[in-house]
Formats: sequence, structure tokens, C-alpha cells
Amino acid sequence: MTDKPALSRSAASCEMVDSQKSRIALQNRHCRRRHAEHRGHDNNKSGPIREKRTQCWHSVAGSLPADEPCVNQPARTDRDRREVPLTITKRSILAEIQRLFDPLGWIAPALLPGKLIIQRLWLKRLTWDEEVDSETKRDWLEMRNNLNYLKEIKIPRWLLITSGVIEDVSIHGFCDASTIAYGAVAYLRVKTYNNEYKSMLIAARTRVAPVKPVSLPRLELCGAVLLSNLLKHISCATRIPRKQIFAWTDSTIVLSWLTGDPTRWQTFVRNRVVTVLDNIGNAWYHVQSQDNPADIASRGMLLSDLKEFSLWWNGPKWLTHEEILMSRGDNISTDLELRRTIINTNIKMDNNHNEGNYIHNQFENFNNLMELQRTIVYCKKFLNFKRSSDNISTKCFSPLELTEALETCVRLAQHNDFEHEIHDLLQGTGVSNRSVLKNLNPYLDKKGLLRVGGRLRNAEMENDAKYPMIISHKNPIATLIVSDAHLKTLHGGLQLTMNFVRSRFWIIRVKSLISATIHKCLICAKQKAKVRHQLMGDLPAARVTPTRPFLHSGVDFAGPLQILVSRGRGMKCTKGYICIFICMSTKAIHLELVGDLSTESFLGCFRRFVARRGRCSHIWSDQGTNFVGASKELAKMWQEAKLSIPEDLINILAEDGTHWHFNPPYSPNFGGLWEAGVKSIKYHLRRILDRTLTFEEMSTTLCQIEACLNSRPLCPIDHNDIDNLNVLTPGHFLIGEAPINVPEPDLSQSHRHALRAGAAVRCGRLARTRACCRRVRAGRHEHGARGRCTD
Repeated sequence: MTDKPALSRSAASCEMVDSQKSRIALQNRHCRRRHAEHRGHDNNKSGPIREKRTQCWHSVAGSLPADEPCVNQPARTDRDRREVPLTITKRSILAEIQRLFDPLGWIAPALLPGKLIIQRLWLKRLTWDEEVDSETKRDWLEMRNNLNYLKEIKIPRWLLITSGVIEDVSIHGFCDASTIAYGAVAYLRVKTYNNEYKSMLIAARTRVAPVKPVSLPRLELCGAVLLSNLLKHISCATRIPRKQIFAWTDSTIVLSWLTGDPTRWQTFVRNRVVTVLDNIGNAWYHVQSQDNPADIASRGMLLSDLKEFSLWWNGPKWLTHEEILMSRGDNISTDLELRRTIINTNIKMDNNHNEGNYIHNQFENFNNLMELQRTIVYCKKFLNFKRSSDNISTKCFSPLELTEALETCVRLAQHNDFEHEIHDLLQGTGVSNRSVLKNLNPYLDKKGLLRVGGRLRNAEMENDAKYPMIISHKNPIATLIVSDAHLKTLHGGLQLTMNFVRSRFWIIRVKSLISATIHKCLICAKQKAKVRHQLMGDLPAARVTPTRPFLHSGVDFAGPLQILVSRGRGMKCTKGYICIFICMSTKAIHLELVGDLSTESFLGCFRRFVARRGRCSHIWSDQGTNFVGASKELAKMWQEAKLSIPEDLINILAEDGTHWHFNPPYSPNFGGLWEAGVKSIKYHLRRILDRTLTFEEMSTTLCQIEACLNSRPLCPIDHNDIDNLNVLTPGHFLIGEAPINVPEPDLSQSHRHALRAGAAVRCGRLARTRACCRRVRAGRHEHGARGRCTD
């Protein structure tokens, strides 16, 4: 099988032998033995001649036994001739199949079952040393036992070419396909010395069908590509011109594709048609299925049947006729695989259409979550009205209706993304180890919603916060939820948005989804600040010493803002300013709106701040004229008050007095904490102010911004930690929770956890103490490294 068929010329061969014999005689040497395969030549010795070590042929029959080691399989020692192993595994089967060496494909139909067995083993995902099933074992043993017939197969080595005229030789190739494989086979048709035509097998190729389902016409086309590559290779090796190469197929669809314009077809067909035409041209003809030897290559055949199958070894009988009737088939035009064109049509929904999938597919058509919720509520009201005209409800939406609509959307999304997990939970087997939800301990609630199990069963929290609803990050509703949270937090950053989302939902890979949402937000992109590179200084003692909120505070002004005097046509605008008080220890923020920057306005603002947040022992600010004036006024008031207060009380109040600290001139970096607060306020104002507000409206807006800023996590959120959903915020030091989160239950109304007043106070103090400890521990990680300022 390793010898290539060659076109020999008998007359030239005889002259070459005589010439070589004369040259050897001139050197006083004698040629004692010569051998020729052509029967017209005189041989010195007939009978079988064995070359050194490997090759063997019969000179009379001119054939090569297929069971020789050099022909079909590598040489085996006695040690290799072992019996069938007791345990048949993927490793042993693959090792046996790879021993078979058939580069020209003479016994390709007999080896096709082995290829199918290998494909089947890979689809079953067996390990290398795992025993195969009984069906595979039976098929393998049947094929293996049939290999014993190799010794009965003899391959002719001589191609019967005697005239030396290249026009007397032609190549005919056949291709076919089935649902399991496709193949190609080539034959040499030659005119012998007695003017007879004979044909013989040259080479063959087989390929198993892809695992992904492919239509039979496409597999037939793949067989045509395989045949064109084979014929091109044979033509290059034998130097037979293209005009004497003929290809045959029994598929009229393939003939239609090959004779038509390649640009008409789809990409799959077009590319392969171009390949076939480039290889051998349009020399394609139709053959009857019963005369197609490639049908055997595409279906496979046992070696016991193949050894006597003349159609395989010699091709169809009409190849030996002097005249061959060539036909391209009748009416071979087809519209299959035409390039698709876009046609706008009206589609009527089928009554059997899956309603859940249809509604789920509409999630992508909504821009925000509230719009989706309202649409679902409208649909439910319409259905109730259709069922009974008595079910007419108002146009207003109740919170319960919006919540039920959101739960309906989440349920549809979960059934679409976690179908197998929900099925496993309904069966009571738990989720698979390969599921992305295996670490979340999911469960189904009474409404059929998939929620995080977690370990917060004993926590005094809302049910949505303890057991968030699970949503895939690939679902469109996850993007709507994150976008809604980003807007409700006034275009908050990553941590603030994540904290808001986690109060009700557990979205897989939520961090990357939030980052993508913020990155796509046009308003945030316009307001993105440039990076600075100042080196950070040491933190003052007030920043790292745990105290009650606003005992040590920083103050600054931001503005001016345009404020309407009142609503109405032609109303004028005045200037307004924002006074920011920020706690040096907890980063809590207090905002006041003032009319100007005078000392009197600031003193009134300061009195309101102290009345609501408590006294301040130390205040830091820059050297603004209003701050300096306020400091002098407070000192003057203190001196006047001392004249009318007893001496012992003066000493006590002196310890509780407010000390004012001024930063050096032109040094805003000393007030980085309140400067960052001003930046955060402007961050939200730029994104929500689309018109000029009145004084009351601006005060309300500042209160909302204050709630958002006091709900920022003080520590980075671990998006993979399902047991720590309640993060620490400045609001925990003020009211015990984040201001914009879902309110916690009232413990005073709980019968199981009824607390006395004194115990409640002690619990509150203990909670604040623990919060301070958490803040100190987080501060060590947050401020331990000296980085560079970004703004």
C-alpha cells in the first residue's frame, strides 16, 4: 500500500534493462538475476520472491497480500499478538484501531465502523480506562474478528498500462453520503494491449458525519469536496490531465449546485462549490445508486463481505465498456440552499405558541423596569376584564400590583434560564454540581420563585433581603433591574448600586453587569472626571478616632445654584448655596440650603445643624470669610455668656465648647473629606437637575441626595459573599440602617422577640459599638496604603 501506482512503459523498460546490463559488463561484472512484473518480459526466476525484511509480492499474480506488516499494519512481535483484553476500554479500542495502516483507503468500508465507534465513545464522554457498554463492545469485537480476512485480500500492483499513450488512461471518481458518513473512491480505467478496457481501485477516503445534525444534501456536497480533493491529488501524482478526469454522484441536488452560479447559494454551499470547481472543474455526471461504489464507503461493510465485492474493487461494469453513456441528469434545477432575502411579512401567532417564552422575549423591548411592570399590570387588568366585565378596576396602580408584576417577570426569567435547576428542586434532588447555583443553596418559595438559601434565617431582616431572588446576568430583566437601581440611587457608583440591588435580588456576576451599565450610561460618561495624581497625606486624628456622628465635623459651601422664587410665569431666579456638614469619623453627611454666604446665614444654618445632629466639639473648614466671621461670633457669644454664668458651670461648659480649626490658605488638599463630599453632591445634581427648582424643591432634592450619600457602603462589598448582605453605611450610625434600603421590621411589635426598654437601649448601644469596631477594622484596610489622589 505504500507503493504509488506508476505509468510504466514496457518497451522503454526493456531498453533500460539491456543498457544497464551492458554497462555492468564493461566493468567486469555480471547481472545474475533480474525480475519484471510485466508478463511480456523474461524473468530469470519465477515464483514468489521476498525482498529483504519486509516487502512481498507474487510475480505471477502481480498482487500484494494485504496481511503483510508493511501493507496494512505495523510489524508485530509475538508479544504483541495477544488475546482480546478482558476489559475493553476506550484506550484499548483506540490503540487497536490506530494499528491499522491504510493510507490509500483500499479497505476503507471495513474501517468505517471503527471510526464510528471512536465518535460514539467521545460522545459518551467515557474516561480512558472506563469499560465500554455492551453494544459498543459487540460492534468492536465483530469488526476485530473480521480483520482476519485481510490475508485473503490481494492488491494488484501493476496498472495494466502497456501502450504508453496517455490518452488511453482516464480516472473516474464516485462520491456518496449517508446519515452516518460520506466517502469518495477513485478508479483507473485503462486500455490494455489487446484493446480491452479494464478498471481497478486506486484510492478511497471516508469521513464520519459531524455530530451536529446536517442535512443529507449538504453531506452529499461534503462527499463531492472530498472526491475533488482526492482526484486532484491523483492527477498531480500521475500527471493525468484534467480533461481525462470524470466525477460521478447520484445526488441531483449536488449536480444542480455544481452547475449553477455559486453566488446564488448560501455560504455553506457556495464555499464548497467553489472548492470543487477549482479542483477538477465541472466534469460531473449522474450515476445510478446501484452502480455507485461510494455507497459502500458511506455505509460501511464487513471485511468478510468486502473481499468478494466486485463493485468495490473494480467499479461498475460499464467502466469496462468501450463507450460510456454520460448524463448530467434530467431537470436538475433546485431552489434548496438559495441565498435568503429579507421579506417583511405579517405573522399570525399560533394558538399552541408558548405564552411564557413569548412574554419573556418581549423584555428586550422595554427601556426601564417600571415601564415593564406597568405593561404587565395592564395586561392582567385586560385579561380580568375579558373574563368578567365586573372586574373593572381603576387606572391607578397599587404597590401590590407592581410587586406581583415584577415577581411574574422574575418567574418567567428564572424558568427560561434555570429550567434544569427548577426541575431538580421540584424533584427534591437538589441542583447539580455543575450548576452555577450550587454555592447559593437555592430553594423555591410558595410563589415558585427561585431564591438564595444562605445562612441568614435567624436575621431580623425583610424576607427579600434575607432570601434574594436569583436572576441570571444574561437575562434582559437583569439589565433593567440594574439600570433602575442606578437611576434610583441618582446615578450611583458601583458599590451604592450593588447595595441597592442586593436588597431584593441576587444577580449572577452582578459586579460586571453594574460596571457595564454605568459604562453605557451617557450621563455618567459625560460627567466622568479626569484622574489626578496627588500623593495622599496623613489622616488627622479625628478621621481615625471612633466617636459619635458629627462630634468632629467638617464644613464647606458649594454653589451657587439657580433657585426660583416661586412657580409661575416670569418668576425671577436667585442664587442659593449648599452648606455641607460631614462627620470626620463616620463620613455621614448633613446638607442645608442657604440663601447667601453671609455670616448670619451660616449661623442660622449651624444652629439648625446642631439642633438636629447634636453639638460639635471640633469643626474644620477653610478660611472663608463667613467661617471666620462665624468663629468670631461664636467666640464673642461665649465671652458674653461667661459673665452671667457661675464659675463652676463655666468650667464645665469650657470643656464642651466648640473649637474651630482653619486650614492653611490655598490648601484645598487639607479638606479632602468635605471636598469629596462636594464632588459626590455635584455628581448626583448634574444627573437629575433638568430644570430650575424652587427653594422647597431644592431642599427636598438635597434631602434625597443626603439619604443616598448616607447609604453608601463604608467597606467594599464582596459580591460573592451570600452571608453578609447587610453592609455598613453612615446611616447605620445615624438611624441604625441605610436610609434608602427596605425598612427593617419593628421589634417592638414582635411577640417572639419582645424587648424591654432598657434592653432595647443596651442592644442599640451594643450595635453602635460593633459598627464602630467594623468601621475601624475596615479603615485599616482602606487607608493602610498610601496611594495617589484621583480627584
